[in-house]
Amino acid sequence: MITYKLGTHIYRIPSRWTDITPDDDPMIFIRMCRAFELFETGKMDFQTFRLAMVAACLNMDVTRIRDNNDIMAENIFRLEDYVKFPYDVQENEDGSRTVSMKIQLCQNLLPSIKKNTGYRFCITPEGMVDCNISAEQYVDALDLMELYSSSRKDDVLDNLFWTLYHGGSSNVSRDIKVAVYYNFRGILEWIQLLPDFRLIFSSRTKKRSASNPLGLSASIFTLSKSGYGTLQEIKSLDLLSYLGALVQLNIDAILSLQSAGLKPGEIAEKLNLPLDSILPYITTESQE
Repeated sequence: MITYKLGTHIYRIPSRWTDITPDDDPMIFIRMCRAFELFETGKMDFQTFRLAMVAACLNMDVTRIRDNNDIMAENIFRLEDYVKFPYDVQENEDGSRTVSMKIQLCQNLLPSIKKNTGYRFCITPEGMVDCNISAEQYVDALDLMELYSSSRKDDVLDNLFWTLYHGGSSNVSRDIKVAVYYNFRGILEWIQLLPDFRLIFSSRTKKRSASNPLGLSASIFTLSKSGYGTLQEIKSLDLLSYLGALVQLNIDAILSLQSAGLKPGEIAEKLNLPLDSILPYITTESQE
């Protein structure tokens, strides 16, 4: 967290995602998400986007910053170098650069919106993840999130809001619904970085089906068919238990193929997984 004095006001500016909490003014995150959307849809250039990140953290409009033409404005522009955590910049060989959003959230920053209570996702004081997103809710929301990522259609955004917050969206602004989208997207990005789920979020698995990395609805039926529970029981699993079951399903497949005499490379190819992700589950004899 950066402490910054602007005129007579003292601001606490986040320098990483964990500096932003649900107790903060939600407009900080909502303004950031508005800029994410404008930048990703090509309606905002990168320089304006960088300025918008600072403006969001100061809870100001970009136009207010642009209207300042004194030392105060110069100091605000310098803050751009400190508010880089929401994005990555990759320099390409041809001299161009690729900018991608880096939204990684270990908690739901919008636990409730007006009268609509949302899902619970946070880290407890004991360091455990507390989550009440069901497997069915996750599957439906992820499908909608991916559809909105490609279409940016308002009706898809409305359905995503309803799925995650179980309430009417007619009295909720579009900016807030966009923040709901990026909030959920950021939580999933954080989950995908957890080592426990490496088997199901591997790069090759994503490449196999970029719009559907886990098989989604099909995976619920597969788990049921494999004896992990009835369809209703699996749909009702909390998100982390569901993902854990998918990991175990992959491990069972690895061990089964190993027992059938397949070598590690063949197992990796058959399951469409990176070789290094399956090696921890294969005996030393089989690796030789």
